[in-house]
Amino acid sequence: MGGNNKNEFTFVVTGVELSDEQQERIGRAIAQAGALALGDFGPRDAVAVRLNPKVWWHGLPREVLVQDLQRFAEEEAGIRR
Repeated sequence: MGGNNKNEFTFVVTGVELSDEQQERIGRAIAQAGALALGDFGPRDAVAVRLNPKVWWHGLPREVLVQDLQRFAEEEAGIRR
């Protein structure tokens, strides 16, 4: 999967009043379902990042960010290399 490939998907709901919390929960569920639907098509190490309550980005972060995230997770988990 190349770095310049971009695909966007839209889900629109009408006729229902949703609270901010409900909108965020539905947005997260749609992002998770989309990532699951990618299956083997998407990069194995892709991550989901919330951009706002209704928009999520799913892809590969820059390597330096992955390394920083791994160090942070190791510290949080109390794991030393």
